[in-house]
Amino acid sequence: MLFLALLAPLLQLTAAAPATDVAVVGRTHLLGKRGDGTGVHLVNCDAFGGEGTIRPPSSYVVFCPVDGNCNHVPTPDNSCTMSSNFLFTWEGAAQACTFPTGARFAWFIDSNAQSQANFKHVGDGGNQYRAYAGFKDDKHTMFYAGSSACHSIYYFI
Repeated sequence: MLFLALLAPLLQLTAAAPATDVAVVGRTHLLGKRGDGTGVHLVNCDAFGGEGTIRPPSSYVVFCPVDGNCNHVPTPDNSCTMSSNFLFTWEGAAQACTFPTGARFAWFIDSNAQSQANFKHVGDGGNQYRAYAGFKDDKHTMFYAGSSACHSIYYFI
């Protein structure tokens, strides 16, 4: 019985994986039609040393209630800090983050994911509500934390 209890979440993650990779063209259009429209982004923010302040690099997990409209500073409840003094290593190990709401998002990104093409399926994740398929993102700027640009490294839909 314990084996089946441990196997069930893995089967949910497998079921969420798409049969083919998301195409680059029309990506925004596809995001709104997959699953429930939510998304999760693994985000790295640049270091900033201008204007007399020093801000070290940092990394966050960002939940997007509407993934097609997520290029803005997340609310505190939709952001989970992974590091505030360095860039977090997202790849190669099972990892998780618990948001202030108590929702916990867990994921696995392939160790060679950064060598893959943008928008290629490179991992899977999930929370207590649903499973997500993970893709390498194009590192576009999602938002600014002060004067530091924050880039989406991976996204889950």
